[in-house]
Amino acid sequence: MAIGVLEGPLGQGIKKYSQSNYGDDKSLYVNYPDSYADAIKNAGFDLVTTANNHLFDAELEGAIRTIKVLRRKKIDFAGSYLNKDEKNNNIKIVEKGGLKIAFLTYNYGLNGLKTSNIINGDLSYISDFLPEPYGALYYKCLKIVENDFERAKSLNPDLIIVLPHWGTQFTHKPDNYQKIWEKNFIKFGADIILGDHTHHVQPVLLKNYNHKKVFTLYSPGNYANVYREMNGDASALTEVYIDRKTKKIIGGAIIPMWTQSLLKGNYRAIPIYDIFYNKKLQLEISTHDLERIQQVHRLITKYMLGNEMDIDMVQKRYYFDENGFIRRKNHDLKLDARMKNGTLYKLIKQAGDVCFIGDSVTAGSNNNGAPWYEPIEPLISGRIINKSWGGATTKMLINNYKTQISDVKADLFIIAIGTNDVRYRNPEICAMDEREYINNLNILKNIILKNNPNAKFVFIAPWYSTDGDTVSQLSYKDKIVLNEKYTNALKDWTLSCNDYFIDANKYIENVLDKNVQKEYLVDFIHPNMNEGILLYSKAVLYN
Repeated sequence: MAIGVLEGPLGQGIKKYSQSNYGDDKSLYVNYPDSYADAIKNAGFDLVTTANNHLFDAELEGAIRTIKVLRRKKIDFAGSYLNKDEKNNNIKIVEKGGLKIAFLTYNYGLNGLKTSNIINGDLSYISDFLPEPYGALYYKCLKIVENDFERAKSLNPDLIIVLPHWGTQFTHKPDNYQKIWEKNFIKFGADIILGDHTHHVQPVLLKNYNHKKVFTLYSPGNYANVYREMNGDASALTEVYIDRKTKKIIGGAIIPMWTQSLLKGNYRAIPIYDIFYNKKLQLEISTHDLERIQQVHRLITKYMLGNEMDIDMVQKRYYFDENGFIRRKNHDLKLDARMKNGTLYKLIKQAGDVCFIGDSVTAGSNNNGAPWYEPIEPLISGRIINKSWGGATTKMLINNYKTQISDVKADLFIIAIGTNDVRYRNPEICAMDEREYINNLNILKNIILKNNPNAKFVFIAPWYSTDGDTVSQLSYKDKIVLNEKYTNALKDWTLSCNDYFIDANKYIENVLDKNVQKEYLVDFIHPNMNEGILLYSKAVLYN
């Protein structure tokens, strides 16, 4: 079910169409032609809320005309009324997808009018209004709202959804007005609260209250305008997921959007993911646009999910539950005959539990938690155990993480460690030459064998890093030479021990040399959570 906000009247012919914009020193009002209603219907909206501060921008006649146009065009709506009788029946019931849903709408006020005067005046019927908390009218309206919920409950809906027009414009954090009324809505029985008005993205949360989950979206952003200097070109389609059988909320998602302002034409909100994966759309986006899109993506994920993400982490949807953001795992790996004939594929198919040991590339600590092997996970029948730490070296695994590693029980251990030994050049934590490197690996292996005498081992050569490595204490040329020495020593040692050796670097280097590196890497070495970990997994499987 698609729900939207029609913020403004369909006052065609009553007043000029919108002439001003925020901050241009003109009198701000909005007014739309009837074609906007057709666009809303054709876009697929099932219901719109008309409760908003622009409801009277074309005066009472415009507010009434809006209702009549929506009804004539058979567009379902809630939030405004023709008379007191309609206002007294303000519970909107919609049955869709096997669910019976009750809608309640509320509005903080109307432009140019005091909310207290509206509530006490002859036009109080036009919408449902919420005054500022703890003022003269607050407790009176609080009782009215509580009564609304009781009447809604008497209709036996599966869910009660509240659509409030609230908050302080151009702020990313909910204000006290929002927080207090949200608390009231939840207390009275709201299941879902979908707020709007701030023109800024604000948090979206799933909370536990009295043994049930309650979904709150404070604001999804701006959508159909820009206000770029105020971050108004950022918005997000927000989704709520409901179990059809239990009628319970199980989670949600956001689809980050960037609103493009064309030289000729209207504004259009574009899913940020599509900008990177729709080749036709890429022809319409400039590099200057891209800089702003990257900022918008970070802003949306930061304020809506509380988890700021760079653009190379981009996903179509970002899922969350009561515990917060749920990262979608990348399982887009398509196996071919070469992979199936490779060392790792055969070992994984024979194994049950698999333990991965390594540094940040295996931990996923530099790309929002996506280890290099994530695309391979569906091949593993047993448990997947990750014992990896950002910045780890062979000495650190032995000295700092011995207990965590020795406690593991698994059939197969896949170990990728050594690149930081080469790069850091610190004798206190690094193997300073290839002999010490192999000696450390031998100690690590014996630690594991005490609890896993029949385990099999795969050792992956120290990861390749590009010439953008600013952390390395060696020149790029010297680093590559030393990396090769460690790799060759590892190959010889694994052969003598009847273990398995994989060098993924040549494949990775070949791909990076022929393509734009930032399509795969977060920086100089860490794969991103999309194409990057796919590349690393392919490289390992091809050996």
